Amino acid sequence: MPHPHVLVIGAGMAGLSAARELARHGVGATVIDKGRAVGGRMATRTIGEARFDHGAQHFGVRDAGFRSATTSWREAGLVLEWFDAGEPEGTPNVRHVGRGGMRRIPEHLSRSLDVRTGTTVTRLEPFNNGFVAMAGKERVAEGSAVVVTAPVPQLLALLDASRLAPPAAVRSGLDRVRYNASLAVLAQLDGPAGLPDGHLTPGNPIAWIGDNAHKGVSPVPAITLHSTPEFAKQHLEADPSQWVPVLCAAAAPVLASPIRQAVGHRWRFSEPRQTFDSGAAAYTNGAPIVLAGEVFAGARVEGAFVSGQAAAEQVLSLL
Repeated sequence: MPHPHVLVIGAGMAGLSAARELARHGVGATVIDKGRAVGGRMATRTIGEARFDHGAQHFGVRDAGFRSATTSWREAGLVLEWFDAGEPEGTPNVRHVGRGGMRRIPEHLSRSLDVRTGTTVTRLEPFNNGFVAMAGKERVAEGSAVVVTAPVPQLLALLDASRLAPPAAVRSGLDRVRYNASLAVLAQLDGPAGLPDGHLTPGNPIAWIGDNAHKGVSPVPAITLHSTPEFAKQHLEADPSQWVPVLCAAAAPVLASPIRQAVGHRWRFSEPRQTFDSGAAAYTNGAPIVLAGEVFAGARVEGAFVSGQAAAEQVLSLL
């Protein structure tokens, strides 16, 4: 490969952030994701007339680099301020959302990038002083280096299948990472939800109710329910027909209008219970390998973005 080119596994916020930063420095990347669309948990779905953010609901801003990016998205009309969560000491904590849905942000980041969705990378093989990403027997793309941003269990499975073991200290830390799962319900209502400030955290079995109409995502009344980790752990493998009615019934007393119809969605890797502050972890095994994602930078949307930036910096230093 005459010019450096990087493989990025995962088209969520971390992967797209890394690819954009590499592009800013003149380094091309191919971003590969098994999902049907970019965004990962920054997911927005349309069902009939209703539209739902069913993964990440909002995000805060603390990091200076992420604040700069958020400001540019707001100026471009991609981001809105939704509500102020506030801090105990009275410091503002403004929560932001994507205008028209959280997926609008990763869709914006993916423009002009080489993104391949609907493709599951099963292993990475050495090739021409770099790697080739394989989907079964199919060669997907080649790169001088690779950035892997999948959830830790999937990340480790890919490295194991590729015989690209990370350093012992990194592996030991990753082996200890566990995730909370979440069960989401996307429910259309017969009328307004009537939630104060468009959201509520009622408690077990529901961790969160978000009003998609209030936040400007849905043109018709529609809410997103997220279960508590405890409820998700108990029902994760059950058919949605068993747990969707339970969550709907639990939400009914706090809604101003009845639920008309609802569907469920599982998030197996909703939130890491352990995180690192390293930004990204880099090592070399024939060519540079950088591990990134929210788990490396304090979780959440901001953590994923920050980790992607750190991953790009690591790659640039190793190429």
